[in-house]
Amino acid sequence: MFTFRTFRNSDPPHLLRIWADCAGKPGLIQPLTLPYLERSVLNKPYFDPNGLILAFDNDRPIGFGHAGFLLKEAEQGKLSLEEGITCMLMVARECDQQAVAEELLTRCESYLTASGARTLYGGSPNPCHPFYLGLYGGFRLPGIIQSDTLLTTLFRNHGYDIADEYLRFQVNREGCRHLLDGEILSRFAGFQIQRTADPVPVSWCEALCFCESEVIQYTLINPANEQRIARVRFCRLDPNPHTRPAFGLAEVRTAAAWAGTGADLFLMEEALCAVWTEGVGVVEAQCSQKNATLAQTLRSFGFQQCTSGVVYHKSVY
Repeated sequence: MFTFRTFRNSDPPHLLRIWADCAGKPGLIQPLTLPYLERSVLNKPYFDPNGLILAFDNDRPIGFGHAGFLLKEAEQGKLSLEEGITCMLMVARECDQQAVAEELLTRCESYLTASGARTLYGGSPNPCHPFYLGLYGGFRLPGIIQSDTLLTTLFRNHGYDIADEYLRFQVNREGCRHLLDGEILSRFAGFQIQRTADPVPVSWCEALCFCESEVIQYTLINPANEQRIARVRFCRLDPNPHTRPAFGLAEVRTAAAWAGTGADLFLMEEALCAVWTEGVGVVEAQCSQKNATLAQTLRSFGFQQCTSGVVYHKSVY
């Protein structure tokens, strides 16, 4: 007989067991340890035990669903209670997965709508992920990995539509291409590149996401006026699913006045060369399928698409 209840302080071992029982599920870090679970989920200042629902078959934990709210990037410390997310839903194989998943999603939706949500998401939309960063889908959450047919079918059957699709890329040191032409190289030959370890976060969302990760920033500076015209940020993957040190490409940004000049390409090449020199073996990246320019830039440097994920949404009244 299946039973369901909200999280208790004694439940972390149950969550770890469910996670281990889902080995082979696309995108999961394995094994998951208690320190990583606490860091990415339980210790978040907005964690609400009522949003984490566990499923049991008699006394055996067989699944959980976790609902939360979108972080307001522009309003420090606030949640968007009108926008609820089913952040994670996991069901062990040795049970009626569909029935348990259906009930967990229904309970997650009830929690969210009772708290005021009017838009519901399946999978966390970018850029502010409330939970599970680094534990699923790489260094940045991609929504729901498309090969996870249990969840993609579940959300479609519950009336969700696709809000966005995220493409996941990676490149290793040996596969990275050096592609800059002489014109771009000469244009920025006299410019300075500044390396900053653990720069000040650009938002409270970034601070929450990467507060316990090593962040490296490379900034391109115009020596004529000391203007910062482009920046590239990496974060170290921890936990790391790769067999050698890995970074995630967290940001590529160019000042509006320098758009189209090749400043981003120049800095990207220099930054990638720098991280390879520091011993990094793999760099991951992610972008929305709507950002064709960034996707093409990544491919031009040798990044290969490895998977893709989908964020679903629906309105409730």
